[in-house]
Amino acid sequence: MDGAGISRAPLSRRSALGLAGASAMGIGLAACGGNTGGLTKGGGSDGGGGGISQWYHQYGEDGTQDAAKKYAAAYDKNDVTVNWVMGDYAAKLSTSLLSGNGVDVFENNAIAVDQAKQGRYADLSSIMEPVKDQFNPASLNTVTIDGKIWGVPMILDPQHFYYRKSMFEKAGIEVPKTMDDLVDAAKELTGGKQKGLFLGNNFDATCWTMIWAAGGSPMNEARDAVGYNTPGMVEGLTQIQQMKSDKSLLTGAPSDWTDPAAFSTGLSAITWGGCWALPQLEDALDDVGVFPHPAVGSGGKQVAMVGSWNEQVAGASKNIEAATAFVKWLWIDQTDDQTDWALSYGFHIPPITSVADKAEALKSGNGLEIATMAKEMGVSGPPEWTGAVNTPFTDAISNILKKGADPEAELSAAEEASNKAVAK
Repeated sequence: MDGAGISRAPLSRRSALGLAGASAMGIGLAACGGNTGGLTKGGGSDGGGGGISQWYHQYGEDGTQDAAKKYAAAYDKNDVTVNWVMGDYAAKLSTSLLSGNGVDVFENNAIAVDQAKQGRYADLSSIMEPVKDQFNPASLNTVTIDGKIWGVPMILDPQHFYYRKSMFEKAGIEVPKTMDDLVDAAKELTGGKQKGLFLGNNFDATCWTMIWAAGGSPMNEARDAVGYNTPGMVEGLTQIQQMKSDKSLLTGAPSDWTDPAAFSTGLSAITWGGCWALPQLEDALDDVGVFPHPAVGSGGKQVAMVGSWNEQVAGASKNIEAATAFVKWLWIDQTDDQTDWALSYGFHIPPITSVADKAEALKSGNGLEIATMAKEMGVSGPPEWTGAVNTPFTDAISNILKKGADPEAELSAAEEASNKAVAK
């Protein structure tokens, strides 16, 4: 379970700009793989006969499939069949939702506006409205369209910076709170074979999160126009260009930012990464620390990007009421199972705040720091941020960071194009 991602692909395996938005989507699970069954209690997989068919993509973490079967087998109100879907999960799920066969309950990391409007999803507001205040607010943003809630958050995967505490202490550097601080730290910690900072091989790992850190938001409150073109965003992108010029950014790493190897092997002193990397990093290093994205510009703030995987019910299910009851039981009522799912097979944050607060792994150290960032500084993109809205933004970022284009001019043109896509 490496987290929640964009376009239903594992976030921890994607470029950061792929994370741009909740429905274009930004932490990553392992590659998905053709249907293998996994019957828990013998229910029918076509949604008929009173049974419930529950779909998961293939997780890369040991024990996840057995855990999913265990949860389903414990449900005594209905027969639940766990379908562990290998291969292209997104394509297989889309086909099944369109045909109306084969799936009742499914996990998803990219609630799509068009599919909600076409009736592919069941409205889960009836089970979420009474408890929505218990959930991390950032997790609700990605599942809410026109005031209706279309999914129940299952796990959260915050993204943030990792840094080497010993290197900061030796250099007398404080943890960065502003982008200016980060630029200075990256330059100070660059030397020999080590670069100060890794923002991915395309330099774009933080650009989606930077929208909020620079005082903006992907879309306005009404969700009818984009809001990423701010003076702070221009300033932040200019500062990344400066770090490229200073040669304090790592590039050409053997693997991209979603894999912590470049940081753990000493190629950089600071890196952008996801919470899924914490166990591996703490096994490899004894001086790892974390901090949120620093504030960018005079109107900025510190933030942590929060990706999520969500449980949904198929709109064409023959058992919507029974499927909805099962989803409520598993992902709202069974708090011990939620902690088990989030923390026994990897490192993720339970989306119900009180559940996260009670988890032992989140009561101290970096676990506590990450959980606190998710609770107090978490941000996430809206489903209305579609692929068509996202493309001008990602193209502009690429032009700015890879080709050296003017940030102000690029963002201005991109904003106009994105708003045209929103209006369609």
